[in-house]
Amino acid sequence: MRKSLADAVKELDSIFGSDPAKWNWGDMHAATFRNQTLGESGIGLIEDLFNRGPFPVGGGEAIVDATGWSVVDGYETNWLPSMRMIVDLGNLSNSVMVHTTGESGHAYSPHYADMTPLWSNIKYYPMLWDQTSVRSQSEAHLKLLP
Repeated sequence: MRKSLADAVKELDSIFGSDPAKWNWGDMHAATFRNQTLGESGIGLIEDLFNRGPFPVGGGEAIVDATGWSVVDGYETNWLPSMRMIVDLGNLSNSVMVHTTGESGHAYSPHYADMTPLWSNIKYYPMLWDQTSVRSQSEAHLKLLP
């Protein structure tokens, strides 16, 4: 146990420096969202365009907001919930949710990763259940006519 503790302190010291006040699990256990098509292309400019992060996260695999990692591969988060939601079955309008990245697959869209700060800070946005709420909070309305 002493050797394990000494090894852990040595590793943290090499990563963060000798001041334990600056040691932060969230920085070690950060999540990076990599695009599955071009995010690991080996071309830095393309990866910078499509990937987002790292985002510091807390947690571990045995809690409600589970985030996993592998001691073999390092401390980076390698699995996580892609969406969280809290549903009020008594009043659906009180329900909230968050997605890990955004609702757009286009890297230049403001919605490509606009939810990630909410997700990483355990924040939520309202789920909209009625047409009036949806229309009042929408950015645009597309009307399809025959």
